[in-house]
Amino acid sequence: MRKSLIALSVTAAILAGCGSDNKTPETVNTPPQSTDVAYDVAQSMDLSGQLEGSDAEGGLSFSLVDPADVKLGTLTITNPSSGAFTYRSDAMEGTEVVRFKVSDGQYESISTLTINITGGDPLYAYQWHLKNNGQNAFAANRGIAGEDINVADAIASGVKGQGVVVAVVDDGVEISHPDLAPNIVSGGSYNLITGTVDPTPFSDGAAHGTAVSGIIAAAGWNGIGGRGVAPEAKVIGFNFLDSDPTGAVSSVQTFENFAKSHGASAYSDYARVFNQSYGYNVPFPHTFDEDENEVYADIAQNSADGKGSIFVKSAGNGYNYYSWSGYYWLPGDYFDVSGNEKANLGLPFHNANMSTDNANVFNLVVSAVNAKGELSSYSSVGSNVFVTAPGGEYGDDDPAIVTTDRAGCDKGWTVTDDRPATPFAGGQHPLNLTCDYTSEMNGTSSAAPNTSGAVAMIMSANPSLSWRDVRYILASTATEIQPDIAPVEVPVGSGDSAVEYDAIPSWIKNAAGFHFHNFYGFGRVDVSAAVAAAKNYTQDLGSYIITDWQSHENLEKSIPDASVSGASDGIEIADDMVIEAVQIEVSADHLRLPDLAVELISPSGTRSVVMTPYNGMVYQGVMDPSDPTDYVPGFENTPMLSNAFYGESTKGTWTLKVIDVNSGDYSFILYPVQYVDIPNESQGVLKGWSIRFHGHKVASAS
Repeated sequence: MRKSLIALSVTAAILAGCGSDNKTPETVNTPPQSTDVAYDVAQSMDLSGQLEGSDAEGGLSFSLVDPADVKLGTLTITNPSSGAFTYRSDAMEGTEVVRFKVSDGQYESISTLTINITGGDPLYAYQWHLKNNGQNAFAANRGIAGEDINVADAIASGVKGQGVVVAVVDDGVEISHPDLAPNIVSGGSYNLITGTVDPTPFSDGAAHGTAVSGIIAAAGWNGIGGRGVAPEAKVIGFNFLDSDPTGAVSSVQTFENFAKSHGASAYSDYARVFNQSYGYNVPFPHTFDEDENEVYADIAQNSADGKGSIFVKSAGNGYNYYSWSGYYWLPGDYFDVSGNEKANLGLPFHNANMSTDNANVFNLVVSAVNAKGELSSYSSVGSNVFVTAPGGEYGDDDPAIVTTDRAGCDKGWTVTDDRPATPFAGGQHPLNLTCDYTSEMNGTSSAAPNTSGAVAMIMSANPSLSWRDVRYILASTATEIQPDIAPVEVPVGSGDSAVEYDAIPSWIKNAAGFHFHNFYGFGRVDVSAAVAAAKNYTQDLGSYIITDWQSHENLEKSIPDASVSGASDGIEIADDMVIEAVQIEVSADHLRLPDLAVELISPSGTRSVVMTPYNGMVYQGVMDPSDPTDYVPGFENTPMLSNAFYGESTKGTWTLKVIDVNSGDYSFILYPVQYVDIPNESQGVLKGWSIRFHGHKVASAS
C-alpha cells in the first residue's frame, strides 16, 4: 500500500514537472440576491434608506432598472456599492414603486422599492412662496420657478421652528383654527380688550392676523390646508389692531397695550420673534415715539437671557399711493399714465423712511416681492429695508399668498358671498369647501411673516444665536434678485442742460462686500442657506455699541434750486467701529419737501439715498401757514435709517447731501377731493444734521 502511494506521488511529480496538468479549479460565481424593501416618508422630508442585496463573493453594484419609475419625487442612490439612497417628495400622498437591481458584473437580481408618502398638506403645492414651480396659486397668471424663499432643504433636514415662540401683534388670531391650533401656545395669547386668553377678533370679517399666523406657522403634515414657513414654531396672538364694538375701549393702541404685546410684560416676554404686519403713513416729517423706542431697544437687546429678540416690521404698501386721515394721497400724475408708463417718475410715493418706526434700528424692515421675483407693485421701499420676502400681488391676475383664513364660509375673507372672485373662494373648491383658507393674502403684511418664519427657523437651528447674529445671517445669506435691475433716474433742470439724478441706484457692493438695494435690502430671504449658516455659525460680533449722536448745527447752507450739486456737509468720525446700522437726523427748511433727496456717503465712498425725491411729504400743500401747530417748515430733526453700510468702518468723513431736483410745477391728489399744487421753493436751507452708529469694535489680533 505504501509502495503504491509512493509510486503515485512520483508519477504526479513527474507530470507536474512536465506542465501537463497544473490548472486552478474554476471559481463558482454565485448569483446575487436582492430583497423587496418598503419605507414610509412624509411630504417634503428626506428619507435615507437602504436597498437590500447580497452576494457570496461580494462586489455588488446597486442601480435603478429604469429611472423613469420614479414619478413622485427625487431618488438618488448615494452609494452604489452599499445601496444607500435618499428620497424626497412634495406629493401630498401616494405610493412610489421603483425597481432596482443588484449586479456582480455577470449576474443581476431585480427587486422592488416601495415608498409610501403620507401626512402631506394639500395646499402646499400652491404655496409658491415656499417652493415656486411656476404655479398660479388660483390666479390667472403663473409665477416663475425658483422665485421663492427656499425652505426645502431646511425642512427636509428636520428644522421646523421647534422651540421658538412668535408673537403675532395684529388684529387678533383665531386660535381655534384647525390648522393653527396645534401650534398655538395654550393660554399664551392675550385679548387686549377683554383681558381673556382668546385674541380672536370681534369682527367676523377680520382675518388679517389669522392669515399672518398661517404664513408663519400653519401646522405641517396634518392632512389639511397648507404649511407655515416654520411649521412647528409656536404662536401667541395679540389683538393690538382690533376695536371694541361696544365702545367701552376707545382705543386698543395705547402705549400700555403696546408694551403688553411687544415683550415688555409677562404676557409676551417669552416670545423671541414679534411680527408687526402693520404701519402708518403720514404726509409730513415727524420724530420718534421715544416710549416705544425704549421698549424696542430693551427687548431687542436684553430679553431671552441676553440673547435678545427680533422685531419684524412691514415696510408699507405705499409705492403708488397711501391713505391717511380718511383720504388717499396720490402723486399728481397718477391717473394720467398708461401702458408701461409709471406714475411719479417711477419713484415711491411712500418712502419707508417716512414712517419713523421704520427708521428704528430695532425693527427689521421687510419689503415685498412677487411670484416673478420682482418688487411687488405696491411695496414701499427705502434704505431702511433690511431684506425682502414674498408678498405676492393681489391673487386675481397674479399670485398672492395661500394661507389660513377665518374658519367657515361666514367669516373672514373667503366667504360664500365672495363667489366668483377666484376659483378658490366661495366654498366651492374641493380643497376649500369650508372656506378655511384664502388665496388672496398679500402686501408687506405677508412679507413680514415670511421673514418671521425664517427667523424662527434660524433660531430653531441654533438656539444660542443673539438677535444680532440672526441679522448677520440674514444679511449674509440673502439672495440678490434682479441683479441687473436698472437705476431709477429723474431729470434735474430743463432743456439741454438737464442732467439725470440717480434717485434709486442699482445694486451696490459696499466696502465690506455686502450687496444692497433700496428695493430689496440685502436681498430675498433664503431659509435653507440661513439655517445652514446658523448650524455652522462662528462669527463673533463682540459687544453691541450705540454711539452718541454727533451733530453739526447752525449750518445755514443754501440748497440750490434744481441742482444736483445740492448742499453738503461732512462730519469726521475718529473711532474705528464695524457698522451694523447708521441713523441720521436732518433739519432743513424747505416749503416743497417732495423736491428734496437726502444722501449719505460713507468714508469708503458708498452712497445711500436715504430719502428719495417726489415722495409723499405733501402736507405743505394743505397746511394753514398762519397756524403754528399746523405749519410744516421742512425737516426738523427728522430721523432716517440706512442699512447700506453694513460691515463698513465708521472711521473717516461722513457726508450728507440734500439735493433739490425740481424747479418746475408740482401737484398731488387729495382723493377724492381735489388736485393740490405746491409752489416751488427756491430758498431751501440745510440747517443741521446728526449721525450715530450701531455696531461693534474692530476685532484685534490676538
